[in-house]
Amino acid sequence: MLRNSKKGVMAGVYITLVVLLITTLVLAVNFGSVDINYKDVFQIIYGKVFNKDLSSYKNSQINIIWALRLPKVIVAACTGSGLVLTGILMQAITKNPLADPYVLGISSGASAGAVISLLMGPLPLIGKVPLAESSFAGALLTAVIVFVFGSRNGKINTTKMILVGMALSSFFSALTNIIIFLTPDSRRVQSATFWLTGSFAGTDWSDVPVAVGVLTVGMILILPLTRELDALLIGEDIARNTGVNTVRIKWILILVSTLLTSVLVSMSGAIGFVGFVIPHITRNIVGAAHKRLIWFSVLLGAIFMVWADLFARIMFSPQELPVGVVTALCGTPVFLWMLRKSRYSFSK
Repeated sequence: MLRNSKKGVMAGVYITLVVLLITTLVLAVNFGSVDINYKDVFQIIYGKVFNKDLSSYKNSQINIIWALRLPKVIVAACTGSGLVLTGILMQAITKNPLADPYVLGISSGASAGAVISLLMGPLPLIGKVPLAESSFAGALLTAVIVFVFGSRNGKINTTKMILVGMALSSFFSALTNIIIFLTPDSRRVQSATFWLTGSFAGTDWSDVPVAVGVLTVGMILILPLTRELDALLIGEDIARNTGVNTVRIKWILILVSTLLTSVLVSMSGAIGFVGFVIPHITRNIVGAAHKRLIWFSVLLGAIFMVWADLFARIMFSPQELPVGVVTALCGTPVFLWMLRKSRYSFSK
């Protein structure tokens, strides 16, 4: 009876989060430099989806809702969920609550790859490398270096891995700054600088299937592995004794993390903090069991990111702040307050 009651409570929590996410998406589409009535928002989206007559609405209203805001909030939600999922995976691999794709340098590698694509133009023998492919290559290279130098005989040394990640993060940040410094086109430099602090300003409908697709693939690959993730937190030796192929699981987690980070970074730029903090907050609410943690975290991460993007758009409207600035400004005080007020356990 108690177990059924607990399941009912958790189901209610998930339903509440889904409703809150939908409400957040609607509010994010409604508000901006030009506020549009809720009824008009629903009517325009409904009309576009089902090919209804929208002649009673101005083209500017339709474009703002359908072409600008709706794809942006969908990609923002997927980015928040994907970064949080990556943070959970990195923390499970290293058994360290400080780990995330930024601490381990993966995001810096992805950013360096993306900046090379944005600013350097065609490369010798290669030509113009697309942004997504260049970002993925930078992230994958960084992940391989981190796990090669951070492990020995297949066993990960958490401290060494984080140190290698921090060193690579500094290296790729320096490389990125050199490329920006040597680029003569000031407009491209300004665009790249704004992108490096995180922005969904250039998002359109072509990004939506990519963001939704990569998040879906990540969830499909990871959700069957929740038992193995729980075992990794306890310890690799214990996980092996329970039949977990730790080497295979780690490489799956690495590849999924690299895929998510590189694709999302190529669309949104470098947005820090989310993958590090949201899992901490979630563990204090639902515990460390990954079956509950993953679902709760990806929903909360999506909500957080959409609100951060909304604040970035309206705080100094009509100018738009980089969303990475907002995530840090909003999230850091909350996280420090949480650590001050509650006892945090990584494996409770």
